[in-house]
Amino acid sequence: MGTWRFIRGGGFILALGLCTGAFAQTQPDTVRKILNEGTITYRLQPVGASPQEADILAASSFILSLKGNRVRTDFSGVLGTTATIYSSLTHSGALLEEYGQEKILVRMSREDFEDYAKPYHLTYTLTGDTSTIVGYLCKKALGKTESGDTLTIWYSPDLVPQNKEYNFLFSALPGLPLAYESKMGTARVMYQAVKVSLDPVPSAKFDIPKGGYRELSYTESKKLM
Repeated sequence: MGTWRFIRGGGFILALGLCTGAFAQTQPDTVRKILNEGTITYRLQPVGASPQEADILAASSFILSLKGNRVRTDFSGVLGTTATIYSSLTHSGALLEEYGQEKILVRMSREDFEDYAKPYHLTYTLTGDTSTIVGYLCKKALGKTESGDTLTIWYSPDLVPQNKEYNFLFSALPGLPLAYESKMGTARVMYQAVKVSLDPVPSAKFDIPKGGYRELSYTESKKLM
């Protein structure tokens, strides 16, 4: 369970709360600087992972959905799914987990989300390197963890979230990450965007379920991590 929790944690980094409106343009080279609504799909690529970890990652995906002051992330893997929902209007949200027959809902405040992300805190250095990912110009940043590891992030200055609370780690970057590294034990995982959709996202996607889940407090949930 420890490895799986770490993979989910990496996905969670890119999760925490974005932005009603829509992209005014539909082409990457003419997209407006302010990102209001859309969906980004990522695939996980192992770097130095064991065969078992590589198999888990190959079957995993991460989807970031944005709409106005709301954000949702969906992490799906062979063992189950994890979703986060956050609103910068209410400064609150929820963590949803489904593993086998177990379905857990954890309601969280902004402070809870910040505490959850604290172990992944990064200090950034911007570089002059550039690359193109799914048609968008990206610039390279190096993120240094508190333990001294250096992780690579490729962000697009053409996709700037309107809501600065969309993520409590990446909000300092001048653009949305379309590729970024995370740690999984001693191995590294690259979250690589494979699709950017500018279509409207249904509002119902950001509703927190009213039933069907066993509810835990954030303090209770930390004991399971």
